[in-house]
Amino acid sequence: MEDRLRQLEILCQRLAETSGQVSVIAQSKLDPALSVSVGADLPIASASVIKVAIACTAADQAALGKLDLTQSIPKHTLNKTFYCSILEAFDAGDTLTLRALIGVMLIVSDNPATTAVLDAVGMDSVNRWCAANGMTDTNLSIGFDDVSLGPPLRANLTTASDCLTLLKAVDTQPAYAFIKRMLQNNLRNERIPKFLPDDARIAHKTGTLAGLVHDVAIVTSPAADYYLLVLADGLHDTATFASDVATVSEEIYKLMSA
Repeated sequence: MEDRLRQLEILCQRLAETSGQVSVIAQSKLDPALSVSVGADLPIASASVIKVAIACTAADQAALGKLDLTQSIPKHTLNKTFYCSILEAFDAGDTLTLRALIGVMLIVSDNPATTAVLDAVGMDSVNRWCAANGMTDTNLSIGFDDVSLGPPLRANLTTASDCLTLLKAVDTQPAYAFIKRMLQNNLRNERIPKFLPDDARIAHKTGTLAGLVHDVAIVTSPAADYYLLVLADGLHDTATFASDVATVSEEIYKLMSA
């Protein structure tokens, strides 16, 4: 065990030594002693990782009868964006349920879909959900419309410790099972999942801004069961760091499978 723990520390530290602000947590679900964190309480811009908390807030409101996830929202009422959006695959007259928009928000991180979901649940409700669920160092003060993207979005802060709390909620609470399933179908798989085997299910959420590379994941396979979180901002070379995350992720998988 001591040797595996030391190897895990070396792998996590390898990512943390990159220039910028970097937080890493690797924690086995099968052996609590196999857990390493570096900079876990460092405040860092949450970027799109906070979308998971928005989804959980919607799930709780639906369970209380305060929100109808089957309600239909016309595509033409959704925010326009300068950026690419999967919603452009739909006709103006098409409608999507709120639940479907949550899926679009999580699976492809679509921002107009996120804005629609956030409008439905309310920003204050998301902050209350975070506080009530132990994410005490996380805040949501800026939305995901075009004006809010870039530097303004960095007003939304979190920590790797809070993100681990979030992942554990998604992983263990039945009310969030549909959210975990959506995260397992994430289409942005160039970081933590890139080199993992086909029989591994990775429920994860990325976050991307200029100089920022996040990926937080629940990794489950016949050989391994663990959480891996990487949050990084202030990077000089995001492409190289993303590649490093993929490489280290593969090594951590092998270590967790031993």
